[in-house]
Amino acid sequence: MGIFDRKNCDICGGKVGLLGGKKVKDGRLCSDCAKKQSPYLSSRKNFTVDEMKQHLEDRAANQEVVKAFEPTRTAGSSLKLYIDDARGLWFLTKAKRYQEVNPDVFTAEQILGARVDIEKGTRVETLEKAVPAKDGKPAVPAKTKEVIYHNFYVLIDVSHPWVNQMRLQVNNSSLEGGVSHPDYKEAERDAREIVDALTVMRDVAMDEKQAKAKPKQRVKCPHCGASTMPDENGACEYCMGMIG
Repeated sequence: MGIFDRKNCDICGGKVGLLGGKKVKDGRLCSDCAKKQSPYLSSRKNFTVDEMKQHLEDRAANQEVVKAFEPTRTAGSSLKLYIDDARGLWFLTKAKRYQEVNPDVFTAEQILGARVDIEKGTRVETLEKAVPAKDGKPAVPAKTKEVIYHNFYVLIDVSHPWVNQMRLQVNNSSLEGGVSHPDYKEAERDAREIVDALTVMRDVAMDEKQAKAKPKQRVKCPHCGASTMPDENGACEYCMGMIG
């Protein structure tokens, strides 16, 4: 068989194209299957065909979660955090029609940490091009200036089967003008707003988990005087009066 012979996708069985498709550890994927994977997934070459099949099944299930997602609040502007408080779910995306991009949805309990990462760099811009020596006139060097720029990222560590860390850029293009520039302040505000919202979600989830893990103790009901083990709603098991 020649190098450009068509082969079949090990996931869906479709054609992978003349260039052989997208490689995984022990097989190949067609472009359609490759497009369905999470943008946070590390190199496909680290995964087997069976692992990729499971991943794409999980992505299909994630799409159903996205369809049922009901945002109760958001944070950020370009990069936006969507939160469904009723279900304790969240995701991040720059897509305005997020249903079409199937963003990975996470639970509050999966948040391990979140922080702002500010990248500072420099580049040289040419203001005037160099002029070579000509007709006895000396060469004129190019006029340049050094430009300082910043980029804002949010770094989020999660406990998830397919994702360990996300590093997402908040601003759409590099920011010039220094820390006093309005664009810098806006990007910083958006980044910290996202990180703060995620941190609060994580802390609340941890507090709730620890509260549930505490062993229940019998208390004296202030209504009927019985020694009772309050139910899940905090009510006396005998008179149904609320405890505390």
